Amino acid sequence: MKKTLFLVFSACIVVFSIISICTAPIINGVLTDADSWNTLNCKLQEDLYKSLKNDAQKKEKNKCNRQKAMYGLEYSSLILDITLGFICAVLGLLHYFDVAKPFEKITGIIGLSTGVITFVLTLVYICYSGYIFTKQVPVKSIDNGLNNNYIKLDKEGAFAKREEGNKYKCLYYKNNKDNSAFAKYSDLGKRQYNYEKKRHYPEDNSKYKKCVETSGVFDDCTTQEYITTTISSNPNHCEYLFLNIKAEGFGNKYLFDMWVTTIIFTCLICVCAIGLAIFGFLLFKNSDGSGI
Repeated sequence: MKKTLFLVFSACIVVFSIISICTAPIINGVLTDADSWNTLNCKLQEDLYKSLKNDAQKKEKNKCNRQKAMYGLEYSSLILDITLGFICAVLGLLHYFDVAKPFEKITGIIGLSTGVITFVLTLVYICYSGYIFTKQVPVKSIDNGLNNNYIKLDKEGAFAKREEGNKYKCLYYKNNKDNSAFAKYSDLGKRQYNYEKKRHYPEDNSKYKKCVETSGVFDDCTTQEYITTTISSNPNHCEYLFLNIKAEGFGNKYLFDMWVTTIIFTCLICVCAIGLAIFGFLLFKNSDGSGI
């Protein structure tokens, strides 16, 4: 049974690693703003922080370190996982057919070491990946080649609600809370950040046509709680304000799905690594030549 479970956990690590490599957001290029993460100069950010000594620069320094760490870990952890897992799977297969009994102690040490290394390295990757996924603001390219952040929207695609007349309250602005008005990577799977026919091709009397803000005042919701609209429609007809920027496809949903899938399967790799370490230890402990 121990030999069988050693083989099963090794094989699962290989399979889950292959799946993770096929869905990893950086490796597969779906996390487009990560192209430059590997070449970030975090030493420069650290020196700027030492010079300026302010919270904003400290956050930039930490952000740089997280992005660069995730980039490196996504490649190194998954490639190492599949390599070590494959070696253990081959050894497990040999022991399963009792053709390598004299080497059980060595196999046990390899399995234990592989389990520990795989667990630690993959867990660190999950921590960085999960933090960036849930806390960091994504960057998107716009038509003029510059970068812009995603304004946070409710499920209908609105960013502000009318208080009175043409005065609107920003739905997500929170004083003293950084990036509260911006969506996070974990928000991108929602429908408001992907193509919707009713928003892309609104009917003439639709709120998505009458109450769309085109003056750029929505940017003010990133720095203040209330805005005054210059919308041409009668403000009394617009309970909510909507962006004039609409998603053309489902790229954000695709990124979300790929990233979540990777997190799930890397967590499964960690579970299997624990199992491999346990049964590697048992193989080592019971390798007295009498069988297991």
